[in-house]
Amino acid sequence: MDTINPFRYAPTPAVREAARRLIQRIADSPDLDQAFSPGKMLGVLVVRDKAGRIGYLSAFSGLAGGKSHLDGFVPPIFDLTTPEGYFRRKEKEISAVVQKLKLLENDPEYIQLKIELHSAGERMDSELEGLRKTMEVSRAGRAAERARGVSAERLKELQRQSQFEKAEYRRVRKAISEKIALLEEREKQFRGQMKALKEQHRQMSDELQRWIFGNYTVHNALGEESSIWQIFASRGLVPPGGTGECAAPKLLEYAYRNGLEPLSMGEFWYGKSSLTAVRVQGHFYPSCTSKCGPLLGFMLRGLNSHEPDSGPEKPCADSFEVLYSDKDIIVAVKNSSVPSVPGLDGCKSLLEMLQEHFGREVYPVHRLDMDTSGVMVYARTRQAQANLQQQFETRRVDKTYWARLCPGDIALDHCGTISLPLGPDYDERPRQKVDKTAGKEAITEYKCLCTHPDGTTEVLFHPLTGRTHQLRVHSAHALGLARPIAGDLLYGGALPGISRLCLHARSLSFTHPSTGEPLYFESPTPPVTLVPDP
Repeated sequence: MDTINPFRYAPTPAVREAARRLIQRIADSPDLDQAFSPGKMLGVLVVRDKAGRIGYLSAFSGLAGGKSHLDGFVPPIFDLTTPEGYFRRKEKEISAVVQKLKLLENDPEYIQLKIELHSAGERMDSELEGLRKTMEVSRAGRAAERARGVSAERLKELQRQSQFEKAEYRRVRKAISEKIALLEEREKQFRGQMKALKEQHRQMSDELQRWIFGNYTVHNALGEESSIWQIFASRGLVPPGGTGECAAPKLLEYAYRNGLEPLSMGEFWYGKSSLTAVRVQGHFYPSCTSKCGPLLGFMLRGLNSHEPDSGPEKPCADSFEVLYSDKDIIVAVKNSSVPSVPGLDGCKSLLEMLQEHFGREVYPVHRLDMDTSGVMVYARTRQAQANLQQQFETRRVDKTYWARLCPGDIALDHCGTISLPLGPDYDERPRQKVDKTAGKEAITEYKCLCTHPDGTTEVLFHPLTGRTHQLRVHSAHALGLARPIAGDLLYGGALPGISRLCLHARSLSFTHPSTGEPLYFESPTPPVTLVPDP
């Protein structure tokens, strides 16, 4: 299979053509356009039949317009939408439990109980507080009277008065407490019923999920068969909801069941852009890792492909350029495809290269994405490391990046500022997403330099914050520039002929950690290498 690391790939010309035809077919059909225009991941799989004829299959993730079957698209691996099927029956039973729970939560008696409990608590606090103040005044009066001297009979009367006030306090507290206890007991009965329904709902949902994934049977090119439940269980995992409903596994399973040879595949977005994850119509994106990682790892066995968990097959360039070094710092230029620090991909990092060249006393200060090239600073002492890291944390380091963006439908302003908070996309690691609830502030200034005849645009970025994938998401997101960085396979920037991520840390300025001298370093923009399509 030509393209099949579904988590990092550039679509082949055949895949691009298949996607183009599918997009045109949807656009020409009002019904299909209506089903997909809200936004949907689609997939195409180029296949060869036993007679040697080549064609392509189409699929969509989940449901489209509430339907699991549409003409011209492969069917679901396991159809859950049969009206009288087991899934629908169990779904109705679970819905009935949910309805009972909602009725209890909104029961007028339960709502009134909560109101009365709140009022009783406030009343007890108020009445007891009033009694305490009255008792304090009485106690002070009795103390003053005793100090002036009184008869034995009066002393006994004062004592009886004190005892009566204390008894009255206890009586009031007991009466209200008993009423509260009755209310709490009745409320407890409601909460007990709700807890039992929630537990019933959880058990029924878990059982249904297990039944679903136990019946979701998939195959691979070796002829092996397994349920989705078994695939995940072999890794000590439980399948997330929706596993098996993405386009990629649908396409592969249909091909295996119908004797078709998979050749190349890609997944792309159609319709309205998402306001969180990066999604732009017509752009290709990697498969999701949480649902499809283990599943596609099984289904791709036997194909001429890379294992999904193995990462990109890239050469590890064992080279670097040093711009400056002294006893405190090293300023070097990192190549694309070289990690900043050691990782799990097996490639030698720039840190390790510098340690081999300068000795072991070299320490990281900041990072660039593996695919990003450009200027970096490393420390040669722990003191210098701490100083430089503080400069980065307090935004006293100035950075500029050069990037080349994919063509877009809307002209860009000459310059501007992007402010979109970012957070991790846990379902699709290592991607980030716009998260206006829990995301961290991310601000980027940009300036357009020029637009090429092919529609790509060169820009300078000046990030005011340093979030993971900040420039990549701010470029690609619909609320940002809506133009992925060329060569960015994570965020829809695959372009024919582009062999690398076109993002380069062009300049870096900071204060020397020992001398306090302002320093500025720059690395020329690398040429964009064009490679022919396969």
